Formats: sequence, C-alpha cells, structure tokens
Amino acid sequence: MLLALLTSQTARAEGLPSTLRASLMVRILAYDRRMGTLPPPLTVVVLHLAGNEGSERTAREFTRALETASRGRSILGRPVRILRIGFRNPSQLQAELTEARAAALYACEGLEAYTDRIARVTRHLSVLSFTGSRAQVDEGLAIGLSRQGDSPIILVHLSAAREEGADLDAGLLSLSQLVNPEGREP
Repeated sequence: MLLALLTSQTARAEGLPSTLRASLMVRILAYDRRMGTLPPPLTVVVLHLAGNEGSERTAREFTRALETASRGRSILGRPVRILRIGFRNPSQLQAELTEARAAALYACEGLEAYTDRIARVTRHLSVLSFTGSRAQVDEGLAIGLSRQGDSPIILVHLSAAREEGADLDAGLLSLSQLVNPEGREP
C-alpha cells in the first residue's frame, strides 16, 4: 500500500505536496512498532518557527493535511491527535512536547537553523521526528519525506531514528533510502 502511494502521486517542483507528505507520515507511523505500545491518543506535533509567517503558514497547511489523512483512522489501534506548536527555544519545546505526550513531530520549513537543538529534544523525549528536508535528515532528524527527480522518497537516518526510540519495521526500511551523514555503515 505504501509503495502504491509513493508511485501514484506526482511531486511539485519544490517538494512533495502537503497532502502526500501527510498521507506518508500517517502510514509510516504504523511501521514504528513502538507506536502500538504508547497510550492513546498518538499525538503528532506540527512544529513551526514562532513568529515566522512562512513557517506558520506551512504549519497550518500541513496540520490540515494531517487531520484529513488521519481522520477516521487509527495507528496500531490508537486514534491520532494533531497539535501545532511554535518553536521558540529547546526548553519551551521540551516542556510542550512533554505536556502533549507527543509521539511524533514534523518540523516545518523555517526551522533549519535549529535542527540540532530540535533533534536533541526529540531524542531525549523519544519523539519520532519527520521533515520534508533532506538537509534536516542529514543534520539529525529521523525521517525525511522528499523527492528524487519526479518520485517521492522516504529518507531514514537510522541512527537518529534509533536514538529517538523508534522500532522501525523492515518493510519500511526496504522502501526507504537510508541516510548516513557520518559515513558509517547504517
């Protein structure tokens, strides 16, 4: 099913449409066996840079897409809840993710300069991180929803995903491109 979704939609020149990224994200969450052990609901946070209109606009659009993609669905028997949070600093992010009991986070555009700080928080709290940017995956976020030529691709920074506590199914990994920015074996 995931492979059919990957090949059935066309990517825009600047990246994947938010509807496709949201559908992929919801499906990918089911490939993390850990999601089935978390208390319901599974909270997915859409993170944007507070005060940055472009980032906030992207977050609103992606939040709507995620709400549509997850409507009427459950992930490993758990309903999905979508929240939007504005990033100001790592301490604030950690407090809000903890209060929300976040299972996953999508980092919107505008957060590139904060990737390492966001990754430290997601690793500390065992929150699976997603982004639409290959560069942010290279810098330590776990899963990228991007494109290669005209085709959508799933990028997995395996060591980052493991540090976030993910237990990814081999089926997902077989459909993904493993990212290895340090040059070590994945």
